[in-house]
Amino acid sequence: MVYEKKKLLIKRLVWAVLLALCILIPVGRIMIRQAKTPNIVYENGYLNDYYEYSDRSEIEIELKFDENVERAFVTVAFYDGTDKLLSREEGLFYRHDDLLSSTFFIDGEVDSYEIISYTIYYDEYEDIIFYTILFIIGTVFFTFFVVSMLLSCKVYHYGENEIIVYAGSYHHYLKINGEIFDEYNSSFSWGPIFLYSSLDDGTEINVTISTSNRIALKIDGKLYKGK
Repeated sequence: MVYEKKKLLIKRLVWAVLLALCILIPVGRIMIRQAKTPNIVYENGYLNDYYEYSDRSEIEIELKFDENVERAFVTVAFYDGTDKLLSREEGLFYRHDDLLSSTFFIDGEVDSYEIISYTIYYDEYEDIIFYTILFIIGTVFFTFFVVSMLLSCKVYHYGENEIIVYAGSYHHYLKINGEIFDEYNSSFSWGPIFLYSSLDDGTEINVTISTSNRIALKIDGKLYKGK
């Protein structure tokens, strides 16, 4: 494989891999979150007040997880001094600094509690920023991938001569037997690009590169498809 074709292949592979990463990273992030449940690393519950006239307890519970959790929907069981179940409540815990907390009002005098289950919610704004940045980067990678797919290189053999035409994103050239005979450097062209040269025996070589980097080669005025 000639150098130019290897260069095109490498460019396409690089942008394809980077684009694939922009797709796989968020998918992997979602799958990891679904597979892993954050653990509670700290919890503290205390009695704010007990209202004797109404036999009602005000309990505040604080939690901390081993991941950055924004909110948590928690089911808590409350017991009295004889370990009798007073109530089973569901509460939404909100974050304050590093802790999540919620206050419960329970009928009866609460002596202890137990966390039964919980569902966590991550920071939505953090996710929005993460996915927005990843989308922008992915759009850039996709653009360069499409551009790389529009690049072109053709290798022709005419007699003992090897003719290579390379149409890159910036550099376009005509190479004969390993030597560049004509080139055009531009990141954008309003019309076709024309390259010219001749062989040692005077045979004329004319190349037309379209705005979409399609290549046409003429030898002595006749379209040449190669062998």
